Amino acid sequence: MQQDGRSARAHAAHHVIPLAHLDDLAAGRGGPETVRFLRSTEYSRRLLLLRALLDAIAATPGALGPLPPVDTAWDTLTVAQQRAPEDFGELLLHPQIGVWLGHSLRRLRLTAWGDGPLWTDLGHLYAVCAVAALRTGLPLRTTVPLRDGAAMFPTLGLARLPDRPRWGTADVVVEAGRLKVDPYGAGVGPPEPLGTPDGDAPGWQGLRTLRADAAGRPVTVWLDDIDPYRELSEPLPPQRLGKDELARWQERFGLALDLLVASDPSTAAAMAEGLRTVAEVQPTGPWTVSSASSGDAFGGLLSSLPPDPATFAVTLVHEFQHTKLGALIHLLTLEQDSGTERHYAPWRNDPRPLRGLLQGAYAFLGITDFWSRYLDHAPQDERPRVEFEFALRRRQTQEAVHTLGADPALTAHGRRFLRGMAARLPAWWSDDRIRPDIVALAEFVATDHRTGWRVRHLAPAPDDVRALARAFAAGAAVDAHVAASTVVPDLAAPWSQARNGLVRQRLGVPSAGDWPVPSAADRALVAGDPDAFDAYARLLAGDPEDPEAWTGLVLALAARPLLHRPELPRAVHRELRMAGMAADPRDVALWLAAGTAV
Repeated sequence: MQQDGRSARAHAAHHVIPLAHLDDLAAGRGGPETVRFLRSTEYSRRLLLLRALLDAIAATPGALGPLPPVDTAWDTLTVAQQRAPEDFGELLLHPQIGVWLGHSLRRLRLTAWGDGPLWTDLGHLYAVCAVAALRTGLPLRTTVPLRDGAAMFPTLGLARLPDRPRWGTADVVVEAGRLKVDPYGAGVGPPEPLGTPDGDAPGWQGLRTLRADAAGRPVTVWLDDIDPYRELSEPLPPQRLGKDELARWQERFGLALDLLVASDPSTAAAMAEGLRTVAEVQPTGPWTVSSASSGDAFGGLLSSLPPDPATFAVTLVHEFQHTKLGALIHLLTLEQDSGTERHYAPWRNDPRPLRGLLQGAYAFLGITDFWSRYLDHAPQDERPRVEFEFALRRRQTQEAVHTLGADPALTAHGRRFLRGMAARLPAWWSDDRIRPDIVALAEFVATDHRTGWRVRHLAPAPDDVRALARAFAAGAAVDAHVAASTVVPDLAAPWSQARNGLVRQRLGVPSAGDWPVPSAADRALVAGDPDAFDAYARLLAGDPEDPEAWTGLVLALAARPLLHRPELPRAVHRELRMAGMAADPRDVALWLAAGTAV
């Protein structure tokens, strides 16, 4: 930053990525030195975003409403950076500040909406100024916006003034190492000294922390339940965790870090260097953890509370992979794609664009690596579950990497990066530590999901479907070539994942809630009972469009040609019904499976 950003000539600086860092990241790794490099590049990006926001505010009349002129914020931030550049840099890199910057710029560009007047989002700038002044020993008097009678101060906490209007303002004074909100009234602020455990005081909720040890290095991460910008889209109201919940988070976080230190000390050290915040979200499935991260929020993640330390460790690895790749994408163009949602991602129920598939494959590269390393450290009673997760994740990662390799929209940098990812696969497939019966379960779950995805989201060519329906009705053989199906997303089609749940229950996978209720057909299929084929046909008699039943029917038939085109039976059966011809789903599936053209 410069004293006078409008009159001084800008000097452009470029980050050059050392090949050692690039290749390390491509392999799914990246130690503390690589993470420090990425933090330095993200700091440059934050400065650019901050400058862009201030310029956009200055060019938008009335954008700050009743708050001070934008020049006062620029002056404060410039002096704070000069007085204590490391403290200023750590504040600006706070993940929630990144989310706020992105959200505010999108509001100004009318590509995002808020829950209040524009100035309540843009005016958060003055809360950032107040914390910068406090952290760098700079006296300051300013005004901040209130959201529902509260004002958030990043890395500090939330001031509550319940007697104020929902969208009001409050004065702030920073002096003598203290911050006071409404100094001439309630005088709300963080307790002394800063960093007091819990950090609560009358009218003030402090930002909580999670603490752990990474091979002798203390790790402190914010557990954020109050910052409105802890989510990745619209601002959220505070949702304070109770003491018991806080204790569970602390216990599992500490155990997860211990587990990472034991099985993968390099990743634990990298995480200690780069992870800054965790914000809680609610789970959406019984055996999965809901988690997310954003390129705007380097070092931050959202997660529901994982049910056990191993799952917590996987969640940290998963989202930290996204964090690293997100920062790299800010520096290099890895793909040039239209963004069409057309690819199958083995861990998602919906079609994904190329960038989404790349992000997912990179995350699962790290997840597979974790399960491979943890296999030698897992307690004996966890061994079947760990073998299963390793077998499943290597299968999913390989399929995604192969899909990426066939997409021409990857750039030269993207292809180099993908080669680094692909180089990890052979060693995992030569690993003989997994029992064949568990490999078979992993293959079943992977095939189940891929089959269900195709049944829901792929549409065969209408002319081919009509030709097949006519041939079936005439008792002819399948002798015509069937063109490749096209992606037509059906995001409303339900997924029960009951068969997946049955397998995971058998392996003792911890559940975050109630397991999905399987049908009798599901139980028969997972048990290897040949009656499953007829059981799914009975379900289809009640609902001939049921994607779960069609998926189960194809799996029960276990005919390889049909497993490659499982979307065909439902489409042909639908065409026959529309033509007024009753047909048994089993007969349609068997007829298609006997053909060579599918």
